[in-house]
Amino acid sequence: YGALLGIAMCVVNAIVMLLGFDDTKGIDQYIGYALVVVVTFWGTKTFRDKHNDGFISYGSAFSSCLQIAFFSSIILAFFMFMYLKFVDDSLIQKILEKSEEQMLNQNMPDDQIEMAMEMTRKFTTPIFIAFTVIVAQVIMGIIFGLITAIFLKRDNPDFNNFIKQQSQ
Repeated sequence: YGALLGIAMCVVNAIVMLLGFDDTKGIDQYIGYALVVVVTFWGTKTFRDKHNDGFISYGSAFSSCLQIAFFSSIILAFFMFMYLKFVDDSLIQKILEKSEEQMLNQNMPDDQIEMAMEMTRKFTTPIFIAFTVIVAQVIMGIIFGLITAIFLKRDNPDFNNFIKQQSQ
């Protein structure tokens, strides 16, 4: 399910970038959020129902969601690195131009703008963006996993009864 999510996220990002929708803030983010929620829910529910006899603890459900998010982040990061490094680096240029424009709008002195742009250039390389994608996807996986696990958790009553009998 991590591979499925990663490939789906790559397809969405490729379509958004190729059609030039990257200027419309959020369309790819909302689709990405929806994909993460749907695929992590589906993958964890499938694990619970087909491979775990219909039961799963909160911790195991959360772990499943996090693993799906992590593996998808590796695939998406690889895609972003390859896209920015070998296909089209104009996204990096847009980030740099937007950063400079924001600094100019804040009436920052020229020497501070130049120093800030130098730092921004260091952090807008394909490898750094790929690393950022992994971190962001994992954080999103943690947040959605914590919530999703609440709905998918289903304790095994036989196990709970066994524990109660052993403690008496």
